[in-house]
Amino acid sequence: MRAPRRQLLKAATVMLGVPPLPAAANGYSPSYPHLLSARYRLVFGDDFDDKDLSRFNEEAKATRSGSTAWRSRYRQPRKDIINNEKQIYVDPQFAGSGTQPLGIQPFSISDSRLTIRAQPIDPHRTAPVLWQQRYTSGCVTSELTHWQTYGYFEIRAKLPLGKGFWPAFWLLPKRPAWPPEIDIFEGSGARPNSLFCGLIEQQPVPPGANSGWLSLPATGRDGFRVIGLEWTASRIAWLVDGAPVFEVKNHRVHEDMYLLLNLAVGSGDPSWIPDPDASTPFPGEFVIDYVRAFKRVGAG
Repeated sequence: MRAPRRQLLKAATVMLGVPPLPAAANGYSPSYPHLLSARYRLVFGDDFDDKDLSRFNEEAKATRSGSTAWRSRYRQPRKDIINNEKQIYVDPQFAGSGTQPLGIQPFSISDSRLTIRAQPIDPHRTAPVLWQQRYTSGCVTSELTHWQTYGYFEIRAKLPLGKGFWPAFWLLPKRPAWPPEIDIFEGSGARPNSLFCGLIEQQPVPPGANSGWLSLPATGRDGFRVIGLEWTASRIAWLVDGAPVFEVKNHRVHEDMYLLLNLAVGSGDPSWIPDPDASTPFPGEFVIDYVRAFKRVGAG
């Protein structure tokens, strides 16, 4: 989600097939085992069957035993906006610059699906205590609850349509550093049949095809896509709706990373993510059916 490079990519080479995976202990296995390079077991995930929204909070504190908890902000303070985005990430307990929680809820769960919602801020009542940002939205991260080196990551989600919406699913290092960054996907509401996939190994970014926008077929009638990423010691490969779409060599990313999901609004680059305008259909909704992380069987 930072300083992405925009360039045309070639389609990935087809990955070697392997025998079907045995079912994971809890009944889940990767959606496309025949496209992956190794056997995997589920180690983290959320099907959003738990409707308790209090598990999305500042410190990722679980509300009860067995509940999956997520942190509701990035590592940096909420008011520190990156990429000249126009949203601020909130949860109901966030007070902004005031002293009382604002009670703004960007999350909802219905039919076992999490919705992250972006909507305008009241310019008179609320914007003054939210540093004059224009929109509220939500993010969830596993920074305090789960991280891993290598694995397979998968999401089934419906992305918002409309100018200015910027949903993403990505990985950052557990240690306080950047880069590296692995973008499982970034989307643009202005480009409904495209996804950005990318790897940032170092800064400055050397020339080469490590990232870019991929043109994809239209989604099915329900608008959902299944997006996966396999990260190994030697390569990183992306899959969309069961098809390999992109692959790069992995030279430097060999450390624990955690998961992030968010819905940003606008950016500092209109050719990348344009800002919303009068045509933008608020609220914007990033709907997530599930998110899962797997590790190789036998790996630590």
